[in-house]
Amino acid sequence: MTKAPIDNVAQTAAPLEQLRARVAQASAQPLSQPAKILLDALLEKYPGAAALFYGSGASVSSHENPADIIFDFYLIGDTYEALYKSSAMRLANRLVPPNVFYLETASPFGTLRAKYAVLTLDHFERLVSSKTFHSYFWARFAQPTVVYDPSGDMRSRLQAALAQAIISFCQESAGLMENPFTPRALWLAGLGRSYKAELRAEDMTRAAKLIESYGDWADDVTLPALEAAGLNPKPDNGAITVTGTVTGTVTGTVTGQPSAWRTKTAWRLRALAGAPLSVLQLLKGTQTFNGGIDYIAWKIKRHTGIDLEITDWERRHPMLAAPGAALRYYRLRAGKKQK
Repeated sequence: MTKAPIDNVAQTAAPLEQLRARVAQASAQPLSQPAKILLDALLEKYPGAAALFYGSGASVSSHENPADIIFDFYLIGDTYEALYKSSAMRLANRLVPPNVFYLETASPFGTLRAKYAVLTLDHFERLVSSKTFHSYFWARFAQPTVVYDPSGDMRSRLQAALAQAIISFCQESAGLMENPFTPRALWLAGLGRSYKAELRAEDMTRAAKLIESYGDWADDVTLPALEAAGLNPKPDNGAITVTGTVTGTVTGTVTGQPSAWRTKTAWRLRALAGAPLSVLQLLKGTQTFNGGIDYIAWKIKRHTGIDLEITDWERRHPMLAAPGAALRYYRLRAGKKQK
């Protein structure tokens, strides 16, 4: 398997090496026993694949009952032909990535649950690059992620892709900030915008808790990521001042601090594109994710207190019900904000 280069965005060797070293450190963290049980079950279904472990299951699982958590994994393979027998599944994964599935397995901790997605390594590298407009992938994988690669063949490319996700995230979030800004403020702003770009229940409180659970992650990776993006960041008494030039997916080439107007416009466009994209993913998920509509309702209630009250008809006809459930969520969320 040949090594694919990450984006060439005026990246210098020193910050890239620093960033990749931090990613390698985070990606080598040991899995908890519950996560390892789930991962072993997944790799039985996808022999030869590597796995990425991320999200709240990775960051806060040590403080919660593992039977109350949905663990998040990505299974990364070499080709879609090796991952799926179904040509329809291969096509769906290419057109509206990723395909998402659900797994339950018995354990000494009780029933453990996982939500897992499937991608090829080549596809994953493209999706976390700054050439991908929507934040769905690079905002997720800018966060600390554990890499589990039994063969070792994909580890270096996966770590490079994770470093690129951080660069993409910081590059596309920097224009939201006024100089000087702290790494935490940039991550709060970027994660908050990424939540609005998807049909997700998380709010800024959730983003703040995640950042806190990551420890020094934002402080460690933001400066080298901005350097690698060509933004010429300068440390400023615990904060950062950006004065460089960036080439972004829609921001174009901007001299000086990234254009706030262009950056905010890009995020508004992501939010507009995110609603139909989320509905498409939701519709597709009803075909691959058993109990998917109840899972989504559970997650929304857990994070926001909004109860969608899924009906028996919606459970029997999840594809037909998904658009109505999505609209109901938006109405309930709007009503909650007005109170």
